[in-house]
Amino acid sequence: MQIREWIEKNRDGIIRDVCSLVEIKSVSSPGEGGWPFGTGCRQVLLKALSLAEENGLETENHENYCGSAVLKGESKEELGFFSHLDVVPEGNDWTKTKPYEPLVADGWIYGRGSADNKGPAVAALYAMKYFKENGISLRHTLRQFYGCDEERGMEDMGYYLKAHKPPAFSLVPDAAFPVCCGEKGRYQIVCEARISNDILSVKGGEGINSVPAHAEISLKEKKVTADGKAAHAAKPETGDNAIVKLSGLLVQNHLLGEADETVFRFLWEGLSDYNGSGLHISCEDEDSGPLTIAATMIEHTEGVMRLFLDLRYPVSADTEMIESEFKNTAEHYGWNVIKMDHNPSFYMDKENETVKLLTEICSRVYGRKFEPYCMGGGTYARKLPNAVGYGPGLSYQKKPCEDGHGKGHQPDECVCIENLVNAVEIYIHAIMKLDKLVP
Repeated sequence: MQIREWIEKNRDGIIRDVCSLVEIKSVSSPGEGGWPFGTGCRQVLLKALSLAEENGLETENHENYCGSAVLKGESKEELGFFSHLDVVPEGNDWTKTKPYEPLVADGWIYGRGSADNKGPAVAALYAMKYFKENGISLRHTLRQFYGCDEERGMEDMGYYLKAHKPPAFSLVPDAAFPVCCGEKGRYQIVCEARISNDILSVKGGEGINSVPAHAEISLKEKKVTADGKAAHAAKPETGDNAIVKLSGLLVQNHLLGEADETVFRFLWEGLSDYNGSGLHISCEDEDSGPLTIAATMIEHTEGVMRLFLDLRYPVSADTEMIESEFKNTAEHYGWNVIKMDHNPSFYMDKENETVKLLTEICSRVYGRKFEPYCMGGGTYARKLPNAVGYGPGLSYQKKPCEDGHGKGHQPDECVCIENLVNAVEIYIHAIMKLDKLVP
């Protein structure tokens, strides 16, 4: 059976399996229910492993931190797909459906995780199913990794790599086609500041890697709220940061005492431009673009305000400069930097033979010229020695939603069914080529 004919025969199965994963709320919550990343993540992991078994693959549960679907080849050397099953919190303002009630409409699947990353995970699974069902022998063993903590900190990957050798080469279906050959470095930052008793509570944001859509502060005499627009923290300029807006309201209207106003002035003056110029850390390069930074969550406990920030820097940036200048500026406004967790950038040359091969496959299937690219988003690729982001999104494709809806980390998140179908074809061709090219 021809590849495309086989995929079309399995189109309904792809849609069904994506929906079966989307309906499980799987926000990583370490320790909840006694499981490494919570009950929801364990439930979705078991479901994914069950789907793999139904499709004829062997499975491994790595103590509920993560799991694998395996198709054994002639050797123990592996080619990998690395997918994640955890999702960001659902947020508000869904209009098409409820976050965990998947909707199939007009060629799209709606629901939290449909695009990031459950739909792409199913596309990779069906590529493996193709080889199994059609009795095609490969030199390499194929492994699909199912993670449960990608959105929160990738502790799942750390756990796996302590005991397992990474594949010789891996595809990470958590990007756009053709090839994401580089990812910006990332800091997840936590700062604290003392505030007066005039502030009763502060709250904003739901996830450490999402631009917040709502923030509020309760003062002794009034409550002030701000609404913005959610977005992925890798592209904060596409959102409207409610924490920064709230800070602007407080500072411009002089609603706080001098010391408290200084603390919020840091957010208003330092973070309203997204590129770090207000913090004296702006930089960019031709391959990966500008530095970005976003305040993602804010909270208050017993006179201390805690701020979470997501900073992504270009692959050529001076990280020592970024760290020292950020700390100096924050301290100037009364903030102490408690933590700067660092995920270094990665870059694979665009002229690399494998990058060019994978790009050519995408160009052939889609019938258009593609070029490799770098992005601000962080995926498992940065944790692996030989890996690239590889679809199934299309950067030029518009979502069938109003502005601020439809993308990963936004309300009405959705994935194009045709993209998933095309991805299965691309992944099949890619594995066939990599099986010959990779030692």
